[in-house]
Amino acid sequence: MLKHPLFLLVMGAVLSGLIIPLITRIWQYRQKALEVKTALVSEISQAVMEFLMSIQFVHIRKEVRNRSKVSISSEQRAKEQTEFDQNYKAWEIKSAVIGTKLQAYLPKTEIPRAWTAFSEVVTRFYALEGIAETEIPQTITELARDISKTFSCKLSESANWMQMRESILEYKTKIISSILKGKIFLG
Repeated sequence: MLKHPLFLLVMGAVLSGLIIPLITRIWQYRQKALEVKTALVSEISQAVMEFLMSIQFVHIRKEVRNRSKVSISSEQRAKEQTEFDQNYKAWEIKSAVIGTKLQAYLPKTEIPRAWTAFSEVVTRFYALEGIAETEIPQTITELARDISKTFSCKLSESANWMQMRESILEYKTKIISSILKGKIFLG
């Protein structure tokens, strides 16, 4: 029976008409899912690092000026503030776009919600650079507490700026890992 020409013809038709296209579709789906994941994690890394570097430049400039008691002109301050505001605007736009993509591609996961919470913490971290010196200790304590709660980490309420930055980067890595492990929805 297995050598009968009609059986071989039917099996060949089934193989070429059903099984091979199914394998091809599965492979194409996996390739597209991998492309989407790669694009998402790249976009997240770039957006987060650009914004954190912007915040870090402002933070370091402020610390150096405070230590050396150097003052700058109002024009220079306005220029720096404009640049900082532009970086904030870019962050908000990129963050919203990333959130929308996560919602579209990973709708049945906690990743979109985690990204929203992460984005809000990063925005509050940015806001630290614009508050009055007298409010910094209390604001840092509140932000450290919120980072610990949001990121499920053990960050001391007396954490410093660099420890908060490191917690943000660690949580970014967790989000990226979740995306890479997640099942992408392609419609």
